[in-house]
Amino acid sequence: MYLTKRQKQIIELTKEKSPMTSEQIAEKLDLRVPTIRGDLRLLTATEILKSRPKVGYEFSEMPKSGINFDELYNSDISNVIKKPIFVQANTTLQECVNILFLKDSGSLYVIDDKQNLLGLISRKDLLSVTVNNTDTESMVASMVMTRMPNLVTVTSDMSIIEVGKLLFKHEVDSLPVTKKGHPRQVVGKITKNRLFEYFIELGIKYTE
Repeated sequence: MYLTKRQKQIIELTKEKSPMTSEQIAEKLDLRVPTIRGDLRLLTATEILKSRPKVGYEFSEMPKSGINFDELYNSDISNVIKKPIFVQANTTLQECVNILFLKDSGSLYVIDDKQNLLGLISRKDLLSVTVNNTDTESMVASMVMTRMPNLVTVTSDMSIIEVGKLLFKHEVDSLPVTKKGHPRQVVGKITKNRLFEYFIELGIKYTE
C-alpha cells in the first residue's frame, strides 16, 4: 500500500502516543486540521488508525501485504513458458525476417532435422546483419545465429527468480527452455516480456 510522507508521519505520531485528537496531530505537523482531514480519513478507512469519537485517533496496525512472495519469485517457470518458433539452418535470412515479424516474436531457434538446438537468432541479430550488409539474399540462418554451446539454456523446473537473474546477467531478451538433461531439446522459451506479464497478472490478482 502506498502512503505519503505525511501519512507516515501521522502513523509514527500515533504509534508514540495514542489517542491523539486531530488538533494535536495537526499541531505536531505544524499544519491546519482541514489539511490532514483527508489523510485521517484514508488511514481510518484502511484501519491503520481507529477513530474514537470525542477521544481521538489511535494506532491500530499496519495492513498485512496480500502478496505471496513465495509464489511471486520461487514458483517454477513451467506456467509462464512461451511456445518457441523454429527454423532450419538453411532457412534464408529473408524468410527469417518474415517469420519473426509475422509471428511477432523476438527470437527464432535454429534446429536440425532431429529437433536439436543449433543456435538462436534474435531481432537484434537480424537488424545488425541487414543494416551492415547490402547483399543478404544468399545468407541463411546458420550464418547469423548465436551458436551452441554459447547459448544459456534453462529448464522448466527452475524458479522465476533464477531465470530472471540469468536474463539480466547475460543481457538477453529470451532464453531457450530445454528438457532436463537434454540441453539441445527445446520445449519452449522464456522472455523478459513474459516475466513482466506474469508480475502484472499477479499484481492484478492481489489487488482485486
